[in-house]
Amino acid sequence: MRRVDPSPSPSSRPSAPRADLPGDPAPPQLTVASMLAQPATGVAAAAAVSVPPRRRAAWMRPVPLLVGSAALLGLDLALAIAPRASAALTAVETLLVPAWVAAVVSLERLRRALAGARIQARKPRLALFLLAFVLLLACLGEKWLLVLGQPAGDPGQRVVALYRTYTALAFFVALGGLLGRRPLERLLATAAEHPARLMVVSFGVATLLGSFLLTLPQSLRDIEHASFIDGLFMSASAVCVTGLAVHNVAETYTPFGQAVLLLLIQVGGLGLMVLSTFFAIVAGRKLRLRDAAVMAEMIDAESFAQLRRNVAAIVLFTLGIEAVGALALLFSFLPHHPIASGPVAGEPLSGAGDHLWAAVFHAVSAFCNAGFSLFREGLVPLVGSPAVSFVVAALVILGGLGFPVHDELLRRARLRLRGERPPRLSLHSRVVLITTAMLLVVGAAGFLSLEWRRSMGGLSWPVKVLASFFQSAMTRTAGFNTVDYGLMGPATWMFTCMLMFIGGAPGSTAGGVKVTTVAALFATLRAELRGDEAPSLLGRALPAGTVRRALGVAFLMVVLVSGFLLVMLALEPHNPMGLALETVSAFATVGLSANITPSLSAPGKLVITLAMFIGRIGPLTLALALANQARARSYRLPEERVGIG
Repeated sequence: MRRVDPSPSPSSRPSAPRADLPGDPAPPQLTVASMLAQPATGVAAAAAVSVPPRRRAAWMRPVPLLVGSAALLGLDLALAIAPRASAALTAVETLLVPAWVAAVVSLERLRRALAGARIQARKPRLALFLLAFVLLLACLGEKWLLVLGQPAGDPGQRVVALYRTYTALAFFVALGGLLGRRPLERLLATAAEHPARLMVVSFGVATLLGSFLLTLPQSLRDIEHASFIDGLFMSASAVCVTGLAVHNVAETYTPFGQAVLLLLIQVGGLGLMVLSTFFAIVAGRKLRLRDAAVMAEMIDAESFAQLRRNVAAIVLFTLGIEAVGALALLFSFLPHHPIASGPVAGEPLSGAGDHLWAAVFHAVSAFCNAGFSLFREGLVPLVGSPAVSFVVAALVILGGLGFPVHDELLRRARLRLRGERPPRLSLHSRVVLITTAMLLVVGAAGFLSLEWRRSMGGLSWPVKVLASFFQSAMTRTAGFNTVDYGLMGPATWMFTCMLMFIGGAPGSTAGGVKVTTVAALFATLRAELRGDEAPSLLGRALPAGTVRRALGVAFLMVVLVSGFLLVMLALEPHNPMGLALETVSAFATVGLSANITPSLSAPGKLVITLAMFIGRIGPLTLALALANQARARSYRLPEERVGIG
């Protein structure tokens, strides 16, 4: 007996999208490689499923356009910078922009046609296209400025290098728009669902955009200082709130370049995703469930309602503290008249050009633990100013405590104002506050004893105490200094490396292994020596997961710092102890240096840039970003002992 299908006939079914079955063939994916491999098939398929195509000239199609652009790139790089030839080639590249846009639109239409009803319009594609388009126009605009702004004679090696950099950037931006959009979209889609990857991508994008802005001629007082590697180094140092600098900020960058640095510092201190979420909340936009879940995990919020409150509190508290710090610094800077002038040779405090701008810049740089200064000689000339030292140190210490501690302290203060008795501080806040106070005292005593007759020999004893306290606070990952580190001894450099390696608190702008990690390791060692079952701190037992995480972070930090130091010792001919200070300072995002940063080679700058980037996002976060999702095991491995110690 034959079975009869009870389902209605195809003609009587309602029209609705059907879910794909396991055996259904996947829709064809459009790539330039497939177009090159089977051009006739690809065009025929497009004609079969899309609207009647518009006829275009052969040279406006993607493949001839890329081949011709590559040939043009080689010619432009070879002739840079011959004024007439470079102007003609730049004009041709400018005229190719509409063809590039047409090719991108054509590929998008063809891909949509081949994908059929499965494809949906996505905003990231439009955002990527607009970003690439703006960067392409910016590269061409800067090339025109270089061509038209140079005399007929020799323009100089730096100008030639910058012209070639913009030429290569324009080509790779156009190439990425044609070939790399789908991989970039997949990367952004993957990162959006993974907090660790989202942090890596956001800081990476901010660093690359900042390096481009800092390389613009508008950002530099002298075009001879232009270098894309230097711009990348300075951008990474600002976004990673480190403070290491290959150029003197006051002498090298214009007010526009200084404003770019300040913006990068603020973005690096708060985090790109925190800022974007804050602006979405202010604009009244509703966060998507997936985006809210990722952000809640990043800032450790227990609910979506708490997420909105925490994000708003983080941004408003940061801006409020920076405003108060800027006001205090303004009154401290007003008696020093050279601050209001531009960079003047022989004037240590010159460079900012305005007292208010100097106060705002240093307040943001201090609270975000960046350590950049607009003065020609930094804060060294102000070593005897208690007002400047205490304000900057207070901003640095507050920035290094972390937003969870700030939030808890503010809630306690509100309860006390209402006459209510606040609850006991959490273990996290108590550990952070106690460890921070202990490190400040130990650091000040160490600097005072090691440098009493050396770098601080010419200062009075009250100024020595003030300078020692200031340097102890700065090792919490802020690169300000009131005493020249180049005059300090190797023992002080080693002591500084130890303090920098510890760093600040979790959830702050500080780097290092964090004070809570050191406290957990200390508790574990104490428990092992005493024979206790579990490590404890301040009357509370620590979970096994916390101990494992502390061990993992400390181990990764030691391995990575050792590896970066080994590479730096192989690349650079400088004092090994000075290179150790430079490497630990970069990885802990501190910014203190023995004055060897400007003399680093190009490979050394790239190594330090990578160290700053990994140190800012955290070695454990990077490991989680690179790792695949953990799989649940339905079994347990047998245990066996190994010898320890």
